[in-house]
Amino acid sequence: MIWLMFYTKYRPQKFSQLSQPNDVAVALVNQIKAQKTVHAYLFIGPRGTGKTTTARLLAKALNCEKLDKNGDPCDKCPLCKSIKAGSFVDLIEIDAASNRGIDDIRELRERVKLAPSVGARKVYIVDEVHMLTAEAFNALLKTLEEPPQRVTFILCTTEVHKVPETIKSRCQVFRFKRPGVAQIVQRLGQICKAEGVAVHDDALRKIAEASFGGFRDAETLLQQVVEGGVSVDSFAGMANKQSYIDFVSMVLSCETQDAIRFVNTLYNDGIDLYVWTLGLVMYLRDLLFISTDAYKDLLDVTDAVFSGMEEQANKLTPKEVVALIELFVKAQNDIKSTSVPQLPLEIAVINACPDSIEHKVESKSPQIQQPSKNYASNTSLSEIESKWSDVIKTSFVHNNSIHALLSSCKPVALKGSKLLLEVSYKFHKERMEITKNMKIVEDVLTEVFGSTITYSCVVGEPKKKPAMDLTDYNVAVPAGKDDILEVFDGALPL
Repeated sequence: MIWLMFYTKYRPQKFSQLSQPNDVAVALVNQIKAQKTVHAYLFIGPRGTGKTTTARLLAKALNCEKLDKNGDPCDKCPLCKSIKAGSFVDLIEIDAASNRGIDDIRELRERVKLAPSVGARKVYIVDEVHMLTAEAFNALLKTLEEPPQRVTFILCTTEVHKVPETIKSRCQVFRFKRPGVAQIVQRLGQICKAEGVAVHDDALRKIAEASFGGFRDAETLLQQVVEGGVSVDSFAGMANKQSYIDFVSMVLSCETQDAIRFVNTLYNDGIDLYVWTLGLVMYLRDLLFISTDAYKDLLDVTDAVFSGMEEQANKLTPKEVVALIELFVKAQNDIKSTSVPQLPLEIAVINACPDSIEHKVESKSPQIQQPSKNYASNTSLSEIESKWSDVIKTSFVHNNSIHALLSSCKPVALKGSKLLLEVSYKFHKERMEITKNMKIVEDVLTEVFGSTITYSCVVGEPKKKPAMDLTDYNVAVPAGKDDILEVFDGALPL
């Protein structure tokens, strides 16, 4: 015996059974009670948010023989039962993805001229209407301009921007909102109660998070758990907030190998990396809200998860979070166009942890004897500025990660052989001051300028500080006074 899928078995049969609050249901019920329904509707919204279900409810309400006082179909009359069973001849559902040509729409135009066979109104539900060809849209437009009597069109789409304005302007448009995690958990709880099974709220929440705002996906995942004995973590564990906390922790700690191994585990487990990266970007967006301390009310997470997120957000500035978001948004876009789906994520991890991967170049040219180190540097700041591009080029031969870091550095002050570099982000400063990286950079400076130059870094100030008297220093751009005192051991001449 074949069992029904939960999203079919528990499909709402009345407007009152739809997830609440539901502005679309309220508006449609008011039209039905006032007998002021229109000839064409356009339902738009993400997949799995109830567009087709609501369209079928509207078809039931338009044909029900015993509407209740609240505008809900009775679900008991022969017409309601036949619509529920999918055998109602006056309800025609068309998949525009497979019936998208002008010939299909011409055939539809001929059929709509016929009066309803059984019910009060003939209803056409056109799913994924954006898939129609331009010629098919033009043919449909003619029908919408001169609608036959007793016919209602309900067009559904996930990509409204592909629907011509001429079509939209002739329909009453309803936008379906993506449900929150709490709404999905409530819906899953109702199904569990009807099935007589107990599923912990934490598991339901993981399922809701893994569905990314789709009722249908959530109900399908729940059925796998309830009837298939599948562990929640086997499909949802990689998509919940805790998994993103763990992954971002690896990135922030520059545990590159662990992060790349994590990505490959996702891929080998059959996880859709595009969808997973979407969740990662949404998680980083939540971190951005926390780091700005202004939009915490937009978060939909438990207190335990929020605590972990807040700990990470406190380690980052908003600019640093934005930099990570940009890295992984690019990775998500690149996943679509590559034959190796995990590669864009691996590259993003490496770019986020530039000091953890070294670029080794084997040179077959004779070893060039380096000049002896001269600790009495006569180099000026202006000379360093003029040759900074040479420093960046030379660093590439030693280490491409250092090359990337130096490209974002700016020399701002020099005293004797001690150079002060300005960087954009705190994590750049931390990486530039790792011992092995400092040795490479100082070797490069020695190679370019012929004398030993040490350095320290300062994060650029968001606002300009008042000018300071640095007569004994070659200063290009004013830096924070405390930073310069720290670099030069408090010996700031007045």
